[in-house]
This record gives sequence, structure tokens and C-alpha cells, in this order.
Amino acid sequence: MKRKTKGLLEEGSVNLTPLIDCVFQLLIFFMVSTVFLHTRGLDVDLPGKAEATEEQKRKDINIIISAEGKIEVNGKPATIEELGSRIREAMEETKNDNVIIEADKETLHGIVVEVVDISREVGVKGIAFASVEQEGG
Repeated sequence: MKRKTKGLLEEGSVNLTPLIDCVFQLLIFFMVSTVFLHTRGLDVDLPGKAEATEEQKRKDINIIISAEGKIEVNGKPATIEELGSRIREAMEETKNDNVIIEADKETLHGIVVEVVDISREVGVKGIAFASVEQEGG
């Protein structure tokens, strides 16, 4: 009489090699077929706590938008229609193609977007957004 000894491994063992091969092939397939999109966006310099020197302040093109939607370019009032020419003039005066947009927190976003679009149309390369810290919190 031969005695057949069957261990636990022989009775219930499952060969995992095909499963691991299949998972590995799926991983390779998804890595190769994944598309990485590089969307071109707007470079934004967020306001910081650093103070600018007087010389830097003079050379900047500042666009201020009030809560009512009134626009000033370097302290001179401008309408949306004449904004492009005012920015172009300021760029020639300061020899700078960067602007700083300072909008009141109550300003409608549509006006700010319009100002950014007009700035891009006249050749502005860099746009930074500034905020004013209110005293007392």
C-alpha cells in the first residue's frame, strides 16, 4: 500500500504567475497609453509681503480697478475703450512690458478679465496681481 501524502500546499495552491503577468501587462499598457496634457495657462505672480523700492514702483505699470469698475493706469483715469492705448503709452514710457493689476475686492471678475485680455492684446508679457492689506484685520 502506497501512502500518498498530500500537503496543504498541493491541495489548495493557486498558480499566481499568470495573474501577476496580466497585471504587469495592464500596468505597462496604461503607462504607455496615458496622455499627459500640458495646458498653456496664465503665469500669475501672487502678491507677497515684500516691499518694492521707489525705483521699482516708478518703473511698474499699475492698473487700479475700483469697486465701481473705474480704471486707472499709472494714476490716470481710463475707460475700457482707451485702456489698450493707455497701456501701450505706459509701456513706452517705462520701457516695461509687465503690469500690476490691483483690483478692489468688490470689483466684478468680468472687468478684471477684460483688463487682462486687453493687456495681453497690446503686448503685455507679465501680469501680477496685487492686494492691499486692510489695517485692523
